[in-house]
Amino acid sequence: MAYCNSTDLLAYSGNIPAPSYLNPQKFVDDAADEIDSKIGFVYQTPIDVTDVPENPVVRPARLLLKRLNVNLATGRMLLAADASGEGSQLHAYGWSLIREVNAAVNNLIDGDIVLEGAPLVAPGALNNNIPLIYNKDAESNVEAFYDRVANPGYFYPAALGSIRYINPDGLIQ
Repeated sequence: MAYCNSTDLLAYSGNIPAPSYLNPQKFVDDAADEIDSKIGFVYQTPIDVTDVPENPVVRPARLLLKRLNVNLATGRMLLAADASGEGSQLHAYGWSLIREVNAAVNNLIDGDIVLEGAPLVAPGALNNNIPLIYNKDAESNVEAFYDRVANPGYFYPAALGSIRYINPDGLIQ
């Protein structure tokens, strides 16, 4: 669910049409998804921004989300429209809009800005998304490679309690 409409974009709205190869609504939807993908670790997304009296999300929070969605979508669309004309630099206005949104979203994540009335994610609700590492092998394949190939002077320790050394690589010494 987007937090704005494609007619709200800062560029290509009104009488200035978007290039035919660009779909403004796609940029709006993608920008909303990008915002949700970041603030979704703090707030339950999508956040309801409808302007009805029973909505617990306060008006400034709704306006902030709308502005973030508009600016991010506009910035991404300007960068896409200017991509063919870029030399070694990005479209300055588009890039400044994206940087501004990223800074504001980081403030939301850090808690410097609070979306009053927006439901928070329950503590521990996202713990199942934490990557876990389990190495079944006794030795890392990467370290084994470096020990055996990149370090030809590597010394294989003798097996515990055994006098005879057996090379784990199966090579005869």
